[in-house]
Amino acid sequence: MRVLIVTLGSIGDLMPFLVVAERLRARGHQCVIASNAGYAPLVQASGFAFAAIWERGTQSLDAALAHDPDAAWNQVRDQMLLPATEPTLRCIAHFVRETPGVVLASWSAFGAHQAHRQLGVPLASAYLSPHALTLPQAADDPGAKIGLFPDWFAAVPPDVRSTGFPMHDDAAIPPLPPALETFLQEGAPPVVLTPGSFMRNAAGFFRAGLAACEQLGLRAVLLTPHADQAPALPAWARHYSYINLQRLLPRCAAILHHGGIGTAAQGLRAGVPQLLAPVFFDQFDNAARLEALGVGTRMAALDAVEIAAALQALLPAPAACAALSARLAGTDAAAKVCDLLEALNAPS
Repeated sequence: MRVLIVTLGSIGDLMPFLVVAERLRARGHQCVIASNAGYAPLVQASGFAFAAIWERGTQSLDAALAHDPDAAWNQVRDQMLLPATEPTLRCIAHFVRETPGVVLASWSAFGAHQAHRQLGVPLASAYLSPHALTLPQAADDPGAKIGLFPDWFAAVPPDVRSTGFPMHDDAAIPPLPPALETFLQEGAPPVVLTPGSFMRNAAGFFRAGLAACEQLGLRAVLLTPHADQAPALPAWARHYSYINLQRLLPRCAAILHHGGIGTAAQGLRAGVPQLLAPVFFDQFDNAARLEALGVGTRMAALDAVEIAAALQALLPAPAACAALSARLAGTDAAAKVCDLLEALNAPS
């Protein structure tokens, strides 16, 4: 089976599809991944053919995120997702021109919907978070629908198949950098501070998080690709552009983050409490679900005193963290996605 995987957005939107691609490859299927041009090195390093759909723009969402999160979503839709519609359609048309194949696409790859309607290409649309299923685009989605989250995280409509969170096999994840490994071994488990790869205006986030850690005598690991946002660090803190959370979080005490679904899933898997500072799109809904599950607290403001109080209340981790971590153990969401794609490819 030939599978074209199409995803647009942040690196968090890419990683679950890489997990599925690796599982498909292990089953003997051929995968091509189409996404933002900047992700080519990561995809190719994983051994997959890559097709560039578009070059992600350099426009910043900072102003919209600060004043009107709904406007920020409109900006993403109008300036990033909609312009990728025609390039996505052309990419899929080229993919199936000589040999039939199946398309697995993020719900936001609108060109995949057109390819299904116009070319009859078998399509499975993946919804990384429950919030996306509430948008008008979901009702108009013509393909098979997959929820890449467990049914206990969110109930889904009858036409959606919930698979769980796709996670890499631990053996496939590279070890931590030696300097970080040494840091972890030299003291108590730190708190991870990460506002997500899209957030370029995160200096206040890091200042408040570090101040809260200092009040409680906790160490910290800061994660952001925008190094200028990380302040000068005390001896008990470290900054990295990117670390695989599946490797890092089980060694940590808690995580303060933006509420992205991929980060939330890794927090649930690791069994660590989560402090949420949502700013955009599905992050508010994800934060509310984590609070309802008893594993997180949403911050009303990025205030060091409030963050410290919430951390203190959540440490040690609530029993719900361990219970949900155990519930995720042994599940294989990627295998379920592969089963669905194989059924979609089967002769009718």
